[in-house]
Amino acid sequence: MIIYLAITKIKAWIRKILIISDFSGFGGTSIIYGGPDNSQINKYRLSVTVFLIFTDINSMPLLLFIFAISVLPLFSSNLLLLSNLDYSNSSLKKLREEVKHNLKISKTQPELRKNFLTSLKFYKYKVGKKDNFFIIMARTGMDLDTLSSVNDLSSPQDLREGMVLKIPNMRGVFDRDNFPEGNESKHKLSLKYNIDQTLLVFDRENQEWFIPGKGLERTEKSFFYGLAFGKPLMEGFLSSGFGIRHDPFTKKKTFHGGLDIAAEKGTEVIAAAEGEVIRCEKTGGYGNLVVLKHPLGYETRYGHLNEFAVRKGDRVKRGEKIGEVGSTGRSTGNHLHFEVRRFSKNQKPVFKEHT
Repeated sequence: MIIYLAITKIKAWIRKILIISDFSGFGGTSIIYGGPDNSQINKYRLSVTVFLIFTDINSMPLLLFIFAISVLPLFSSNLLLLSNLDYSNSSLKKLREEVKHNLKISKTQPELRKNFLTSLKFYKYKVGKKDNFFIIMARTGMDLDTLSSVNDLSSPQDLREGMVLKIPNMRGVFDRDNFPEGNESKHKLSLKYNIDQTLLVFDRENQEWFIPGKGLERTEKSFFYGLAFGKPLMEGFLSSGFGIRHDPFTKKKTFHGGLDIAAEKGTEVIAAAEGEVIRCEKTGGYGNLVVLKHPLGYETRYGHLNEFAVRKGDRVKRGEKIGEVGSTGRSTGNHLHFEVRRFSKNQKPVFKEHT
């Protein structure tokens, strides 16, 4: 009798969930569990449906087991919470100790090692109003390479209040060459990074190899510090910056994904970095647009051009002329719209003088 009442309660509870989250059967989208992937949601839907259809008391233990293994992953997380960066925080103390221990192990010759790396773990930290990249780096015992690699940051300016960072308990970087899990990959990576195989860690959540004690390549560091890009115009002035602004046409607040640099019509537009011309055409609001492809997923965009000086497929050097300033497309006057993107995501342009 007690079991029957418990089952009745559970079934009533599940029906409430189905109503609230608006997915009856296998349709709809969950609004309760923000985050789980489709496979988890499908497991959950299947287990709920089976539970509601079959009421045979003898089947309950099996059905409850199926339900549990389907739902529990939705609530679990491999990320440990790092609530603040106060040195008195016990979680921060533990993180710093493990980082120090793992760094020492990764730098010690194999024959001299007396201990092993601690298991790779990730903490999550929500960026506060007074935080910046270098404060977080120093407080957690990280380095530039680790924080930028683990969080796919393109520059220190990518950090913003409210962003959730992943912070590992060891310094190192992810390998981006998509090596699968296995001994063969471990051997290849050992040769690639000149590192002992026993130190390599495959992170199953990210499906990538973590390389302890190693850093970013020189090219990637130059992009991160803004050294890879030069100014696309040698004369002109900034008329609209990156970020939220009042749209000149609608007068509403909108996100501006690049820089507008005002200059006279016909002013030379030059490549901010060496790259390949992957687009050279009239494109909607951009007007006449040139897009250059650069290493590591970067691209630069040059919009509202009056004239083209390159063609699709051309290779251009940093500082080479690619067009002239104009006012084509959605424009209020002669200027260059300049964007930096990485993996199709807009980045705040940071550049140095051409040399």
